Amino acid sequence: MFESDTRESMRVLPRIIQPALTWITGKPLDANEPCLILPTVLDVIVTFAFAVGNFVFLVWLAKKETVVALPFIIISWLFLVGFLRKMQVTHLHHAIHNRLFASPRLNRLYARVLPSLIFVQNGIEYRKEHLEHHNADIFTTAHDADAAFLAKLGFIPGRERSELWMNLWMTVASPVFHIVFARARLGSIFLRNGPVETLLALSVALGHIALIVISGWKIYAIAILVPIFLLYHISALLQFLTEHAWNVGDGPVKNWNEYKNRCWGRFCGETFPSRHRQSHSDSAFAHATLVCLWAAKMILVHLPVRVACLVADLPAHDWHHLAHMAGQNSRDWTRSLYLRQTAIVDGDKPNFSRRELWGIYSMIEHQFIWLQSIKCTYSLLDTKKSSNVEEFALDSGEQK
Repeated sequence: MFESDTRESMRVLPRIIQPALTWITGKPLDANEPCLILPTVLDVIVTFAFAVGNFVFLVWLAKKETVVALPFIIISWLFLVGFLRKMQVTHLHHAIHNRLFASPRLNRLYARVLPSLIFVQNGIEYRKEHLEHHNADIFTTAHDADAAFLAKLGFIPGRERSELWMNLWMTVASPVFHIVFARARLGSIFLRNGPVETLLALSVALGHIALIVISGWKIYAIAILVPIFLLYHISALLQFLTEHAWNVGDGPVKNWNEYKNRCWGRFCGETFPSRHRQSHSDSAFAHATLVCLWAAKMILVHLPVRVACLVADLPAHDWHHLAHMAGQNSRDWTRSLYLRQTAIVDGDKPNFSRRELWGIYSMIEHQFIWLQSIKCTYSLLDTKKSSNVEEFALDSGEQK
């Protein structure tokens, strides 16, 4: 499912729209392309401010009774989810790596405060699980918290690709999935958090209750429940699912070659239709139709994925794991999209260009083909060993 030259196919488009295409796709056209980067502190402030503004806008839209408000509500949902995900998977992520701010104290403070504001896993648990994720002995195995989470949901080696697709649709539509996800988030914040952080979370929870009392359940559902819980869970699931080559039935990676093969770049877009690839009998109208279809898919499919799922530096997440192989420093994460392209031009020692997935469908399909290809045997649940079905999901795949 890996593709090459997808971004290069867009070179024929006007130069004025190339920066926008770089942002949408997550991949620069050239290594020396001007970087569109906000200073980190400003980025944190702007992201939080836009999230608050988006929430206020949703409250205002929810009071409208006209159908005209619905498209704006959907668009606002996508942006709010994107801002919240960016706070966690970009800002909080790099804060626990001590790389968000220059001050370690500020990084620790952000990691303590943010989870209580948006109800995500507390900073202590997140730090422990994520730093273990980087450990070569744990990376993508059953001991990896992300891999274990997916395995509990049924995304395990040996299942047929069609079963995995069905499992995905059933999961995102399942109230049980959303309840379990929400319970895990709230439990981490209210039951396993520090006292100060818990008090902060309780004050935010009072704000939620006040919104329900003052404005009613309809406005709460539109402004909070759907984007901050339901859509947030779907975004997180798709992000985790496509991030690495997960295999809870396999052991630790044996070397850096195996490690890098479990990483890849994920980009939002598809090959631009070229006249040179069509027969001479194709009319200008036919080519124009293909271009319009490409533009529609870029706007209606790939752009929403970039806005609400693969936010900020996530397209180049493989660079985060492999920057050292290119002689680069992962502390320079704000330029990761551009440094990844520089590494490709400079010889591509990490083989970034050979592992690029384009479009959310290809990302999911690639993961499912990978899981299906792993030959596994399964045993019945040993009730003496575990009375928890979720634990059984972790132990049910044994690689031959």
